[in-house]
Amino acid sequence: MVLTSKELMLIQDNIKMTENSIKFMQGCAEIATDPQVKGLCQSMARDHQSDLQTLAKHISSATIQ
Repeated sequence: MVLTSKELMLIQDNIKMTENSIKFMQGCAEIATDPQVKGLCQSMARDHQSDLQTLAKHISSATIQ
């Protein structure tokens, strides 16, 4: 896949935002006392982790134009 430098920058920005979301959801899961809320936060953190892996694949397989 060929990416422009602007596309690469946008993916990198999304990676940073996704990393922040993961940290936030993990923090929420740690302080949550309700089991349903804790489970929801953990699930959301896992979903964001999956998204992060997908974004990273785009960068690792890309050629910069």
